[in-house]
Amino acid sequence: MRLRRDARYKLNPLLRRTLGLSLLGVWVLGMVLPIIPGWPALILAIVLLGRRDRTLRLAHLSWRRSLRWLRRHPIPSLRQAGRWISVRYYALRRAVTPRIIAAERAFG
Repeated sequence: MRLRRDARYKLNPLLRRTLGLSLLGVWVLGMVLPIIPGWPALILAIVLLGRRDRTLRLAHLSWRRSLRWLRRHPIPSLRQAGRWISVRYYALRRAVTPRIIAAERAFG
């Protein structure tokens, strides 16, 4: 009996979630330790968990709130850092989002 192509590549949802959260942990380590490349782990975690995952959405919301807080901070140096980080964050997001969508389509 042959499996359909879709059925062969589907992972157990619990395994997908566990692997996705583990890759998020690798991404956090990659942010702290310069030896570990974190961005590939983040992209794979988003693909495994799905862009509509509650954990990812809450993390993204807290990141955006933190950036907004930095941009409005009364200390000028923190305000400037918040603007600098925000510009780079939005540029990175525009560059990475099409790759995430392509990876989701490829891995289904």
